[in-house]
Amino acid sequence: MNMHSQSAFFRKTNLLRWIINLLLLPPAIASATAHAQDAWQIDPNDSIATLSSGAGAETLQVGVARVNGEVVFDSADPSDPTVRFSVNSNESTATYATMSFSSRQCARTADGKLRVTGELSVTRAERSVTIDANEAYAGPQYGDPVAHTDTRQITVLFTNPRRVASDNGTIRFSGTSTVVREDFPQLVDAITTNWPSQVINDEKCTGLSTIGEDYHGAECTGTVIASLDNPMVATGASGGEGFYGFVPVVTPDRDKATIALDLTLRKVSAPFIASRSK
Repeated sequence: MNMHSQSAFFRKTNLLRWIINLLLLPPAIASATAHAQDAWQIDPNDSIATLSSGAGAETLQVGVARVNGEVVFDSADPSDPTVRFSVNSNESTATYATMSFSSRQCARTADGKLRVTGELSVTRAERSVTIDANEAYAGPQYGDPVAHTDTRQITVLFTNPRRVASDNGTIRFSGTSTVVREDFPQLVDAITTNWPSQVINDEKCTGLSTIGEDYHGAECTGTVIASLDNPMVATGASGGEGFYGFVPVVTPDRDKATIALDLTLRKVSAPFIASRSK
């Protein structure tokens, strides 16, 4: 074999090796990607956001709501997960709010907690309400909503960033975020907007119990999984005509708002493919 033939032979051999390596590369990449992402769904049936107004001893819980979303851990760096969640208030009222969070950066603190920074979008909607008190009254009538949305950066501090799954295959994931009015006024206002006082699983409601002067809405049953927990005090006299119920012990200044998350994570069984937007 002459020099020219040998050179051509080696070029063809190297080309063949390059093609073989190229064909073997995509499965390896896919395998590494699947291994790198450990996806968990936030279970809305057992995940609660407790919303509070005020600070310190003057903090008042103003609502509870379900949480939807996902947490994706990186096998190479468990301290840098992707966190996405949403929280919605009661949309059957004149004013209501929705929130959605998407993480951008995570860092482990010196005491082992996880600081997750990201963008929170808050939409606060207002509707006109008409109450026509007559014999056929069946509840208030609402107009079309007028929505206001604002997006700003917040930080959520999670106290248990990577716990081992329990016997039932779930992980508890708890965190809090406190925001002052000057940094995020829309959030502080949204947190005081008609949030439920209870979250109920397997809720079943009957139709309108009464139409007319005695109307008091639907009657519902179910299992309460979360409710407000504020110190209360009786108003008026302890009994008789002077008593008219209970009110919270504290009145918040509404200059601060806190979101406390108590999440249950369940493993995503299907392969999870998503880009990390950080």
